[in-house]
Amino acid sequence: MIAYQGILVLKFLSIMGYAGGAVGAFLCQDPAARKRAVHRVASPCLLATWLSGYALLVLNSWPLFELWIVGALLLSLVANAVLVYCVARERRDLPAFLWSALPVVCIVMLMVLKPAWQQVLR
Repeated sequence: MIAYQGILVLKFLSIMGYAGGAVGAFLCQDPAARKRAVHRVASPCLLATWLSGYALLVLNSWPLFELWIVGALLLSLVANAVLVYCVARERRDLPAFLWSALPVVCIVMLMVLKPAWQQVLR
């Protein structure tokens, strides 16, 4: 039980780190600081989120290829790719921020609702 709670805390901290890096990618004035926010904060925190999520899967005996897990994985890749694109192209406008935040909102919905393949394929 303590290991499970520790992994949950690690996942929460890594999600907050990703959010901080994403916000820093849009709020920092210096282009080098924006790149650091994405490449040294957001991307490593995304990896930590994946690893802690996998540990939670193993502890709960959830199947790896369930719809909500696959969807969250793909959407997190999209969110990070949008961040990298925005930093590389110096995009800091509201539509770019919304395009990077929309996949994260969808990930939260998937994690809360946990849709399964059986529900969708009926």
